[in-house]
Amino acid sequence: MKKLIFPVFIFGLSLVLNAQKTPFKVYGLPVDTLKSMVQKHPKYFEHLKNIWLKKPSKIKEDELMLLYYGSVFMKNYEPVKEDKAVEKIAKYTGQMDYQNAITEGEKLLQIYPVNSRLHMLLGYAYKKIGERQKSKFYYKKYGDLLRIPLYSGTGKDFDNAFIIRIISDEYLILNQKNLELVRQELRYHNRIPYDVLLIKPVSKDNKRMTVLPKEKMYFNIYFPYFIGKHINYKMVQEKAIRKYKIHKKAERKRNSK
Repeated sequence: MKKLIFPVFIFGLSLVLNAQKTPFKVYGLPVDTLKSMVQKHPKYFEHLKNIWLKKPSKIKEDELMLLYYGSVFMKNYEPVKEDKAVEKIAKYTGQMDYQNAITEGEKLLQIYPVNSRLHMLLGYAYKKIGERQKSKFYYKKYGDLLRIPLYSGTGKDFDNAFIIRIISDEYLILNQKNLELVRQELRYHNRIPYDVLLIKPVSKDNKRMTVLPKEKMYFNIYFPYFIGKHINYKMVQEKAIRKYKIHKKAERKRNSK
């Protein structure tokens, strides 16, 4: 996906001219401008959501990007709650209870229409009960959604980090690239939180590593950390850090001149 230029004049040129200084941009679009779009034109985003749910082929790639990231400024954006709800669908599929996975998953779509993992799980559940057309339908939607954060950066450093709306997309991107997590760090850079993952190719055996790999992958977690009920998210992060002994580093303060 190339860097996109949007006809923002549709929403009013003042959105761009009056946008506050933002910590970063998504596909060249200032975060505050995106926020203004959602707050001033909620019906437009509701319209995009309905098209995406009913006729996804009618929605353009730039519109899907707006919907994916714009969802963080909608009232029901609670990534911790969202992750927990989708995890229940994953448990159904793990128990081979595919019918319940489909029934409950279809209901969740109305609440979380741009959750990549939910579409993937529905595609898998429909495949298991032999409904190939519906399976392909949801797998395609899963792929279309995941491309949004996947092409938001290269993941090679802070400035080119993948920008995600929910933590589960980190692990979907790892799976897509056939990589596995070795260690995770919570880092800060220019006051923005990042998940920095130490990674390696998925191994075919269970041999114990003697030397840690050097490759890292960077994820910008500003949205789930600061916008989406960040107090709850911080608690989840801190609990994970203690449980898995994740190394946490804070941004070094610049020496004042």
